[in-house]
Amino acid sequence: MQTNKYQMPFCGLSLKLYETGKKAPSMEYGASSNKSKFQCSLTKKYYGLSQVMDWYNTQEVQAYVKAGYQLKVGSKIQQAKEIKYGAETEQVVTWYMIKPRTPQPNVDGMKPIAQAMPSYAQQFAPDHAKPVEKIDDMDDEIPF
Repeated sequence: MQTNKYQMPFCGLSLKLYETGKKAPSMEYGASSNKSKFQCSLTKKYYGLSQVMDWYNTQEVQAYVKAGYQLKVGSKIQQAKEIKYGAETEQVVTWYMIKPRTPQPNVDGMKPIAQAMPSYAQQFAPDHAKPVEKIDDMDDEIPF
């Protein structure tokens, strides 16, 4: 069983797509939605497309949710374990649980750019400007 750096086994739901023989912009990989099933990496159970939320709500996956993991989706192209229909590669689409990355503090003593570069405020008023005390002082006489 594959483990990750958080000491919990990999938790994912994978679907294999097989080569169609077509090139982009057509679909290069595909699978029948009513025949293909997702496989859970923890329990090895199979789930249909409409059962993905059932998988997410299982107690095995909910243990990851309670530990702070988030659901992500990814895909990879790999060599097919068994060659079907003359295709040598297959694409694996996986819904998987991952711990969100927490930012690390500076270990080299360097400040982040936001702290190293001072922000300069642009001055719009001249140095000899005075604040307005009465609102009537702001009205200028308009000569006609």
